Amino acid sequence: MNKIVVKDNLFDEEEIKNIYNFCRELSYKRNETDDVKLPYTGLVHNFNLENSVVRTIIKKTELSYKNLTRAYVNLFLQKEEPFFHQDSVDKNSKTLLYYVNNEPQKIDDLGETFFYINNEVKGVQPVPGRVIIFDGEIWHRASSLRNYDRFTIALKWENIL
Repeated sequence: MNKIVVKDNLFDEEEIKNIYNFCRELSYKRNETDDVKLPYTGLVHNFNLENSVVRTIIKKTELSYKNLTRAYVNLFLQKEEPFFHQDSVDKNSKTLLYYVNNEPQKIDDLGETFFYINNEVKGVQPVPGRVIIFDGEIWHRASSLRNYDRFTIALKWENIL
């Protein structure tokens, strides 16, 4: 259905700060591609599905652990250029993105997530603590921030009915 839901104000300033500091201290690997034919882009830290940050996000969003298949942090360095991709071809899949960065954002700082729907590209700004939930089959891509490294937590579900 190409549905995108944006949720703000689920986390208070202290929670946003704590999640940001937690993600900054993690170790990351360059082992992720947007497609098997494309070069690596960004860095990744995979979470255990029972990680406390994952539990917090699920609790705040009132989502379920049922069919949660993956949880990780994407780290895009300045000037990286990720590619458009789908997270799944399953029409019943969902992806959640949590914007980790807590620096004040201006429109020219970039860092949007772009969605390609009905031959149009639409962007969602990376507001600190913002959550977006969308169908995993929607073509999308990240963009890096102009002046900071960009951290985004991703949670993915398959076969949601």
